[in-house]
Amino acid sequence: MTQGGDLRRNPVSGGLAIVAPARASRPADTAGRGAGAPPCPFCAGNEALTPPEVDAVRPAGGAPDGTGWRVRVVPNKYPALAGRHEVVVHAPDHGAELEGLADEALAEVIRMWRRRIDAQLSSGAAAVTLIGNLGAGSGASLEHPHEQLFATPVVPPVLLDELLEMERYRNRYGSCVVCDEAEAAGERSVLGGPFPAWVPAATRYNGELWLAPAAHEPDFRTADPAALAPAFRRVLAAVKASIGEAPLNFWLHTAPADLRGPFHWHVEFAPRTSTLAGFELGSGIHVVTRAPEEAAAAYRDALPSA
Repeated sequence: MTQGGDLRRNPVSGGLAIVAPARASRPADTAGRGAGAPPCPFCAGNEALTPPEVDAVRPAGGAPDGTGWRVRVVPNKYPALAGRHEVVVHAPDHGAELEGLADEALAEVIRMWRRRIDAQLSSGAAAVTLIGNLGAGSGASLEHPHEQLFATPVVPPVLLDELLEMERYRNRYGSCVVCDEAEAAGERSVLGGPFPAWVPAATRYNGELWLAPAAHEPDFRTADPAALAPAFRRVLAAVKASIGEAPLNFWLHTAPADLRGPFHWHVEFAPRTSTLAGFELGSGIHVVTRAPEEAAAAYRDALPSA
């Protein structure tokens, strides 16, 4: 396996960075798989092109690193952090998008997400971030749909900020800010039920969407995959239908290994329909041009039936 990167801290800003020159060598096929394209390492039959798998769903049994899998997890061949960067291939079919899976199959993928998060936290990681890069321009280097899991030795600054804000909110109001935000969404609400989804009032991206359990749950490992799957599928389909071919990123924030205050796990969807400019990058203040209520209405109109 290629050696992982080096986690470093900027002494002026306190910001963290991973310096991983080896990742520049990773292959890219997001432009398509025309004649002469190399074989896809994530497709069934090409298991030998990846590092040895660390987990898989094989309904009929069979040896690791062979065919017959439905979900497969391998170490990233070009890791940001060695041993702490995994790829979850959620289907052997090259064109199987998450929102196109049946609810039973998506629940199986969610169970794998929970299992790999548990494995990394149980083996010493301070926090785990699961991400999806969807579409050209999102950061994906391979066309075959997949998710990535990053286990870090420290709590990432964004997650740490959320932990601190949730603690401040509870100390001031005696309740959970995520619970309260979901309930108060009003015109910004996209989906109700056990896993509500809404567009935040202060969005960082045009059409940013959050999804979280209605019940207060800090840890994603306690989520019910069967109940979560249809909600996740529907909101992801709605966002993609609304933004067209624009890149889309999503990430899961769950409680770190050493949770000492309140937290509420959630998934954030970030459509990339505009480019961050100097003011956003230099100030940390985001400028958006799409009203949250407008984005929410478009998502509701695009929601597929349950």
